[in-house]
Amino acid sequence: MAIIPKCGVITGCVALGMVLIPIEAHAENQYLTAVTSEVFLATGTPKELATRASTCISQILAPGTVDAQLIISSDLDGGVVVARNALEYGGVARQKIRGRFTFEARDGRFRIEQTNLEAFSSVLKRWASIGKWAGSGWKKAEAAFASSATEVANCVIGGPKRDDW
Repeated sequence: MAIIPKCGVITGCVALGMVLIPIEAHAENQYLTAVTSEVFLATGTPKELATRASTCISQILAPGTVDAQLIISSDLDGGVVVARNALEYGGVARQKIRGRFTFEARDGRFRIEQTNLEAFSSVLKRWASIGKWAGSGWKKAEAAFASSATEVANCVIGGPKRDDW
């Protein structure tokens, strides 16, 4: 007879033969909860950097759902822009991830922090926390989030994409 414990997003399960063994997720570090960039140097005031970031975010990121607002809030004078960030990565088996993208600027510098990180589980058919255990693919998800931050950072430093016309 199989023992079937309650398995959810916070509590994972491992199949061991015919028995499912619950894995308790007690420590916060068992989930990918945030990805924070290095501090980037760029010329400008917080307002100038946040204004450039708003344009770069609009050119580079995607909200993830139809009719969703990309930029959730912005305080340009304070140097802060908060947006949605939905990504896909991987080869044939594309993985969908999303999170909250926060751009924070100070005089001559800025950083990007991504929080509320989730991946779409094709097994559960819903969004779930990204577990940091073997086989979960969390390192690739972390790299995809970091790559999107670097792309926005490069845009802010070099200026938004503009065609000469």
